[in-house]
Amino acid sequence: MSWQILVALATITNAIAVVLQRVLMKGKNSDPIAFSIVFQLLVGILTGTYACIKGFNLPNLVPFIPNLILMALLYGLGNALVFKALKTIDASEFTIIFASRTLWIVIGAVIFLKESFSLQQFLGTVLIISSIILVSWKRKKIVIGGGIWTALLAAVVMGAAFTNDVFIVSSFDVPSYLTLAFIVPALVVWALYPKSTKAMKLIFEKQNLMQLLVLAVIYSGAAISIFLAYQVGKNASQIAPLNQTSTILTVLLSMIFLGERSDYLKKVIGAVVSFIGVLLVM
Repeated sequence: MSWQILVALATITNAIAVVLQRVLMKGKNSDPIAFSIVFQLLVGILTGTYACIKGFNLPNLVPFIPNLILMALLYGLGNALVFKALKTIDASEFTIIFASRTLWIVIGAVIFLKESFSLQQFLGTVLIISSIILVSWKRKKIVIGGGIWTALLAAVVMGAAFTNDVFIVSSFDVPSYLTLAFIVPALVVWALYPKSTKAMKLIFEKQNLMQLLVLAVIYSGAAISIFLAYQVGKNASQIAPLNQTSTILTVLLSMIFLGERSDYLKKVIGAVVSFIGVLLVM
């Protein structure tokens, strides 16, 4: 299968995953922590199955203990924040704001990996911030509610998690590492929030469980597809920008399937501005 098809699959599945996460969180009694725990465990099991078929392989973990602890904390917190944000704001707004994680990845790379920061990246930063301001603009003033702050924090945490991954994945088999990156954070969050076990009863109701299973399959498919695209194409400079078109696609899918049509023109413009900003930052 060509890398172009794999990137297209990853882009489409990413967009669908965000829409499904919003569907799951719209329920009044849905608990973001409980859903994030079960979701990560399911994706970890699915990714682990692929890793075992391919050949599960881990290096000596001792040198990576500090980074693995950080990975567990960041991904555990990040996924919980993603579900919490999607409980309170539209999927279209979330995906535009969450696209700022690319900015935080670049900032992390500049600070911790000593990479350079160009004028082009500065212009991209301005566009990303502009897109966030645009979707937060309500009746001639900027309104940044709790959901938007949560989405921004999720972007920061996930950006930091990716930066931490850079230190790890060069020595790891990626599918095997992804298995750890989903399962371990879920177990950590579960240990920190044992009361969320009671809230999991709602997840195992037939309709919610089926939706979550579909989401887990789609999300793990997206992760594996983008990894295979890198393996086949070996052209990250092309693959990464193409995958960011999921921001625009998510906005369109949210309008069609979730009825998120309020301020639709502003959201579309925000998605396009954010997309261009991400391209410049990368």
